[in-house]
Amino acid sequence: MYGTILSGMSTAMHALGVISNNVANSGSTAFQKSDVTFADLFSAGTPESSSRNSPGLGAMVEGTRRSQAQGNLMEREGVLNLGISGAGMFVVARPDGQGGVGTDLAFTRVGEFSLDAAGYIRSTDGSYLLGVAGDGGLATDRTALSPLLIPPKVEDSTLTGVTIGRDGMVVGSYGSDLMQNIGQISIATFANPMGLRNVSQSRFEQTIDSGAAVLGIGSTQGFGSVNSGKLEASNVDLTTELTIMMRAQQQFSGSAKLLQTNADMVEKLTR
Repeated sequence: MYGTILSGMSTAMHALGVISNNVANSGSTAFQKSDVTFADLFSAGTPESSSRNSPGLGAMVEGTRRSQAQGNLMEREGVLNLGISGAGMFVVARPDGQGGVGTDLAFTRVGEFSLDAAGYIRSTDGSYLLGVAGDGGLATDRTALSPLLIPPKVEDSTLTGVTIGRDGMVVGSYGSDLMQNIGQISIATFANPMGLRNVSQSRFEQTIDSGAAVLGIGSTQGFGSVNSGKLEASNVDLTTELTIMMRAQQQFSGSAKLLQTNADMVEKLTR
């Protein structure tokens, strides 16, 4: 009996932990909330050896899954603030120990980018945004990816502006009339995005479970569009989270009362 009651308290505590994390990150860019699923525990006996009226053994946490729901796109000043509408993630490369481009790739929907002193498009943690340089196109594999660089000057003309299309094409404006293709942002999808490993800051790494990254171009079949001047908000609904929190609190309180009642009954039996 104690084990059954304690399992109810344990699952309620786990649910509260997940809800707390969701609420804490409700304002985090492109954060994807987690949902908890529970399952019942029962005796491992066969129909012949188990009594038909035997009680269950409590509950267990079956899994915690990341929600793939689209977050709202919010207006955010700045051409290099990017939000993906639809499927896909940006591909970024972490810097190596010397400040150059590393070989480890990460995938994210957080599109807060800016230019560094050399003109590379980099994320808030210093990672390099990857794509196909020049006139762009489809990257057949990761070897075709390179950091996107917007040179400060071309033919003695200074950079005056940058535009990014819904297909991820980056174009630089130099002087009064010179336009140059910088490159095209690559978008990655996965056969099983739930299998990605979360490495914090809404960045993920490829695993065996997720499958290999499938690279594509924004606004093409199976890939979302790139929206410049917008950021994806978290997909956390605070009203829903607080409703689930109250249910978890009631579950915990009910289990605590059962624990006290069970203790009182045992005390009376042993007098």
